[in-house]
Amino acid sequence: MTRVHSEAAEDELARSGGETGEDELARSGGETEEHELARFGAAWDEFFGAVRRAKGRAAREAGAGALTLSQYQLLAALGELRERPVGELAEAVGVAPPTATRMVDCLERTDIVERRNSTEDRRVVTVRLTPHGRRLLRQKQELVSEKRRTLWLSLSTEEREQAEHLLRRLADIVEEL
Repeated sequence: MTRVHSEAAEDELARSGGETGEDELARSGGETEEHELARFGAAWDEFFGAVRRAKGRAAREAGAGALTLSQYQLLAALGELRERPVGELAEAVGVAPPTATRMVDCLERTDIVERRNSTEDRRVVTVRLTPHGRRLLRQKQELVSEKRRTLWLSLSTEEREQAEHLLRRLADIVEEL
C-alpha cells in the first residue's frame, strides 16, 4: 500500500504526537476503509473460488452426457417457451451471440436442441429443446435444486434471511456496474 502525505497531513501527524487516524482506529479496535475493503476482497475471492471448485466437482460428478452448468443456464433461459432466437438466449444468459451459437452447435450435435428458421422472419434462427433435451434439463434442474436446498439447510434462519437480502442486493449492484 502506497501512502502520499501532503504537508497538511504531515503537520497533523506531528501535532498528534505521530499517531495517525489509522493508528487511532487500530488502537481503538476499529478498522480503516482500506482494511475493510481488503477483507471484503478476500471474502469475495474465497467465495468465487469455492463456486469455481464446486462447478468443477459438479462437472466431474455428472459425467459424460450430462449438461454442464453453462449449458444448463442456456437451456434454462428457454424456460417454458416453445422456442427462442439464439440472440435472445445469449442476452438472457449474458454471453456474446457467437458464444451462444457455439454452445447451441454442441447441444444440437448431441440432440439436446434443434434449430429452426423462424416462420415470422427467415433471417432469424430459433432454438428449441428436443424431448431428450427436456429430460436432461429436468434432471439438471432437480440436481441444482437439491444442491441449493443443501446449502440453504446448512444456514440458520437468520443467516437465510441475511443471505437472501445480500444476494439480491449484490445482484442489483452488479447489474449496475
